[in-house]
Amino acid sequence: MAPTPVLLAVLLACWCSGCASSFGTGPGEATSRGEAAGPTSRLGQVSLLTSCEEHGGLPDSRCTPGVVRVGVSLARICGYGYSSSVRPPESYTEALKLSQMRAYGFAGSPREYEEDHLVALSIGGAPSDPANLWPEPRSGLYDAERKDQLETWAARMACAHRIPLGALQREMAKDWVALYRQAAAPR
Repeated sequence: MAPTPVLLAVLLACWCSGCASSFGTGPGEATSRGEAAGPTSRLGQVSLLTSCEEHGGLPDSRCTPGVVRVGVSLARICGYGYSSSVRPPESYTEALKLSQMRAYGFAGSPREYEEDHLVALSIGGAPSDPANLWPEPRSGLYDAERKDQLETWAARMACAHRIPLGALQREMAKDWVALYRQAAAPR
């Protein structure tokens, strides 16, 4: 069976970004500054599919299981400017967004979606791995704005040592909407 155009685009994007190590074959991801970002760890199994489905604000876990960077200290993650220092360039994320929009069957303008990290950079998500990135809708009940609010809350909780980093990473990858509801619940 010949590879599909979407599969080839995802593999090419991954190869160009240096994320081969997340598949167990290369030296590590590259950050926007070109520095080695270190090894990564998937929080689920990934399938390179030509068809992915969004589920009520959640990405398809077969396509976007979430990936974290391994060996990055909480002190480093909580340090000033960490997320911006590892964020991949827009030229990479925009190309990947277009490819993933096709895989998810999203119609409309790319402006209607934010290529977002399932496990946020602010809690140690892998910067360039396609299995941690997906085209998140900017509209709907659980949209990119709500996810951004959750990312800020999660970083505060981790950096204040109120919730263990690993627990936040796993819960965000598993069901960020449920984590958002839990975070927003009155105490």
